[in-house]
Amino acid sequence: MLKSRIINLFLFLLLSGHCFSDQVYLTLINESSLSSIPRDIIINDEFAYVLTDSAFYFFSTNDPYNLKQESYNNLSGTKSIAFSGRMAYVYFGNEQITLYDFTKNPPVKKNSIQTGGKIVKLTIDNGYMYVVNNDIGLQVYDVNIPDFPLLKSTQIIPDDANGIFIKDKKAYITGSKANLSIFNVADLSKLPIIGSYSNGVNFFEIYVDDNYAFVPQGETGVQVLNIDKLPFPEWIANIFARKFAKQVVASNFYVWVADDKSVEGFFNNNPGGYFFAGNYKNNAVINRIALIDGKYIFVCSNDNKLKVLKIDYKY
Repeated sequence: MLKSRIINLFLFLLLSGHCFSDQVYLTLINESSLSSIPRDIIINDEFAYVLTDSAFYFFSTNDPYNLKQESYNNLSGTKSIAFSGRMAYVYFGNEQITLYDFTKNPPVKKNSIQTGGKIVKLTIDNGYMYVVNNDIGLQVYDVNIPDFPLLKSTQIIPDDANGIFIKDKKAYITGSKANLSIFNVADLSKLPIIGSYSNGVNFFEIYVDDNYAFVPQGETGVQVLNIDKLPFPEWIANIFARKFAKQVVASNFYVWVADDKSVEGFFNNNPGGYFFAGNYKNNAVINRIALIDGKYIFVCSNDNKLKVLKIDYKY
């Protein structure tokens, strides 16, 4: 009888396909020491740009095994940056956004936009720059001609906004008080809210992949929402991270969570099923991660380091 139960259990786990397959192994292959804690990382044009309080670093992503650390002194103190090709809009925390030409070395300052207010995040999509400003709201600029940005529209957002994701002419803005607001940015005359969600406690920056949104919410993990069900996104599943989920990246059936002192990987074979696939335990708090070609994860670590993890998939 016992032998029969053991065999049945083994067959169940094997047929479920997620105990012995779809696993990942994350291996530290490189790291670079920085002058202070890295707060953010932005990937653009085969470079990883790392923001700290005292420096602005950049690394080529072409060969993660051989990191070459470089920096731009004139961009030290950057709070947020968004690229349009090799032009970049930079926010230093001084109520203005400055345009830099990254075809030059070091980048050359071109001009500035006076914005006012407390800016949280910049992002650019399809010729438009979206500015999350907790004092003024969502500001949208036409940057198709980078030297002549034009303010097109402004919309009120929750005053605790902490992140934005643009996809398919929609802006998804999260707030730390469990606010998710979805705007139709195709209608620049009104920027109407076309969806909202507030079932939770503490939201961090959202990530959207296909018709699903991943909302990290700290100690309670990550909520997965079906955003095809507007105006009210439909809850699909919870991804239970280990300690404190504050960032999510999704790619190729895998979800990667920056979770306190670890990077957690989850495999999803259907919208409602997310299975733990593997992790990397760090010795310090992880602030941000960036996925490179589905093969590497760049990690901003609180011990003043940029770390590179290699992903090995085991099917």
